Parts: sequence; C-alpha cells; structure tokens
Amino acid sequence: MPVKKEKPMRWGWHIMVGGGMLGFVLTVGLGSLLPRRWGLPEVTNCPIPIYLQGGAIHTDVIVPRRNAYVDWGERLPLAKIGAQATAYLSFGFGEQHFYMGEPGSLLVRWPDGLRALLWANSSILFVNPIEEIPATAQCIGLTASQYRELVQYIESSFRRNPQGELIPLGRGFQPTGQFFQGQPRYSLLFTCNHWTAAGLDRAGVATPLLPLLSQSILWHSRSACPCPKSLTLEPGHP
Repeated sequence: MPVKKEKPMRWGWHIMVGGGMLGFVLTVGLGSLLPRRWGLPEVTNCPIPIYLQGGAIHTDVIVPRRNAYVDWGERLPLAKIGAQATAYLSFGFGEQHFYMGEPGSLLVRWPDGLRALLWANSSILFVNPIEEIPATAQCIGLTASQYRELVQYIESSFRRNPQGELIPLGRGFQPTGQFFQGQPRYSLLFTCNHWTAAGLDRAGVATPLLPLLSQSILWHSRSACPCPKSLTLEPGHP
C-alpha cells in the first residue's frame, strides 16, 4: 500500500503571533526604560512636595490642598469633594465606565478593561481628600514654577460645560471624593499612566518614553529633586 505523506505543519501564524508578542514586549520594555527627555536640567531648591501613588496598573498624583503657592479651594468645589479641611488632594485619571464601575478583580472585569483600552472613551478625573500620605507613596520635590506647571496641567484636564464650570459625576462606588468629567478621551494611547507622565513631564520631571506601566513612572521620577521635609504654607493656613 502506498504510504500517505503527512502535510508539513504550517508554522506561519505561530511565527506571526509569537513575533508580534515578542515585539510588543520589547517595545514596552525599552519604552519603559528609555527617558522621554534626555538631559533635563538639575534642580536643587525644591520646597514643594508632591506624591505619586502607584498600583499594579494605575497612578495617582497627590498634592497639598493649600500652600504658599496654590490654594485648591479657589479652583475646585472642595465642599462637594468633602475636602474643605483635608491636608492633601489625590488626582487620578481614568475611563469613565471602568473607573466609576463596581470595584472588583481584573479577572472579573477584564471585558470592561479591554473596552476601555480598545475604544476612545469618555475620561474622568477622580479627586479624593487625603489626610495622611500612604506609606507606599513616593515623594518628589518641585520648585514653585514646576508646581504651577503641574497645577495648570491638572486644571486643563477637567472638561467644562459651556458656562466654564466643572462637570461633577458623583462618587460612584467610592466612599469619599468626587468624579468629574475629564479630557482628553481615554484610550490605549492615553491611559491613566500617560496622564500622570504628561503632567510630570510638563513640570520638568523625568518620565519614561512609553508610560504604559505605573512602575516605570515611579522608577524614572526617582531622579527628580529630593522631597523636602515639610510643606511650605502661607501664614495662617491650616
């Protein structure tokens, strides 16, 4: 009987998928290690502390509620946020449906996460009162001009109605704080970590070329000015 010849295994699609995954990993890895800007000027006199709080996939920026340079009470409705007397404010950027949704494991919420990344969706800013800085937060120091640049960037991230007012969205499932409509739109090309990195970059702080990973932002920012020991407050300010 004639021997039936087996057809050679087709490896084309395996190679394409494997090559694509390898290319993605290399791109993210190199983009996380390389700085966005080379040769940033060295800064030494940095009286204003800010803090970066990084989780597995998200970063927040924590700033003083009130100091000698900026009073957030003149810029935000602190009563609605519940932050009239708090020491700090935390700002976080995210996709509206995912960020305001019911908290849960990524293993359960992965469809929402995939949707947030693959489409250009509405973005939101979450402003939360912080009385004590978390032990896991990373502190860096800013000059007065750097801090003002960061504040202007955060302010520009709030979407406003035709009357120029902020657009509050409630607390969602959060026990404190307030969500506001944000801008620009959220996508894979502009995530929460892109937002944090863009603000730091505007303030002259080192950031990664590709800020997809929260830990890469924390790693690059370690080269910033050392954190001051205390806040600089206006006389009579709490």
